[in-house]
Amino acid sequence: MRSPFVDDAVRGVHRAVARVAGRIDGLVLDRMERRMRATVPRRQGPRDGLQDARPRLLELASFYGDGTLGTPSRFFPAPPRVQVTERPAPDGPEGARVTDLAFESPYVPFRPDHRREHDSYPENLTARARLYTLRPAAGAPPRPVMVLIHGWGGGHYWLEERAFAVPYWLRRGYDVALAVLPFHGPRSPTGKSGALFPSAHVVRTNEAFGQAVMELRALRAHLARRGAAVGAMGMSLGGYTTALWASVDPDLAFAVPMIPAVDMADLMWRHGETSPALRRASAAGVDADLLREVFAVHAPTTRPPLTPAAGLMIVAGRGDRITPPDQAERLWRHWGECPIHWFPGGHLAQVGRGDAFRAVRRRLDALGLTPPSAARSPR
Repeated sequence: MRSPFVDDAVRGVHRAVARVAGRIDGLVLDRMERRMRATVPRRQGPRDGLQDARPRLLELASFYGDGTLGTPSRFFPAPPRVQVTERPAPDGPEGARVTDLAFESPYVPFRPDHRREHDSYPENLTARARLYTLRPAAGAPPRPVMVLIHGWGGGHYWLEERAFAVPYWLRRGYDVALAVLPFHGPRSPTGKSGALFPSAHVVRTNEAFGQAVMELRALRAHLARRGAAVGAMGMSLGGYTTALWASVDPDLAFAVPMIPAVDMADLMWRHGETSPALRRASAAGVDADLLREVFAVHAPTTRPPLTPAAGLMIVAGRGDRITPPDQAERLWRHWGECPIHWFPGGHLAQVGRGDAFRAVRRRLDALGLTPPSAARSPR
């Protein structure tokens, strides 16, 4: 039996780790806010054009909410079959065959007056992913595919391969696909990954979530034609997208949001509380509740998950200041208190991430998607 003094010492270390990780997150938050403010064009006129902000947002809330929350297929229709171009890349970790996938985005904006702007970003009109595959053992079924979805500002394969520990999942019996979200990585028109999504441009934000889900579903369908099960794990913005995907796609085998955002309006309001732009918006009658109504069309907590309960799990950081613990707790309650793994670190200094990945692996092993030999591997 372990001594209570040891338990107290462990808890003390975890609290210290959480404090340090929180400070690191705070420094990055300042940078994120500066980048987002720099991409918002200045408008001319009283209060920088905010005099009509409230009626405009009320109209958008009504437009995006009309019949979409009870009928997901209205905003998230099933994608058409896409023609995927495959280009070989240098071999990856564990001797994996690496293939870069690309296809024309099948997404058509839900809001007609956004189509001209949507089409004006040619870099964003091609969906991209990098696939890592290992040859299955003779006579074995196809290996399941884990689609990994990056956070805000990510989308570069060299970075995501390390952030998600791709070699670990390859050894565990999964093939891996690194997906690129709209306006990120090579899809960024500005060269600054994530500068245009998500942002204070609420129409572009809503439409980009619609685009992301349609592309991910098209990617899943393409990967599933090999006869393999396909699931997803995402971090931060990717965690939000993973949870959202699980609420509209019944064919997703598992969904693991990690350090997830859940309430986009709350995060924007919380992190921007000291900004002059937020004070001007408040003076114009805009608040977090109104913004939440506009974003409800894609919020992961507005619909029940369609992914089987056995395939749901959440990972969160006690010291996270970018997507604080209450975000993960909201999703946990919405998902019927599914398994949740807490690590002591923060959003960026993910101390304890290795233990978190092992906990995810044990949860997924129970689904029986990988061969027993892979499930028993100690690595």
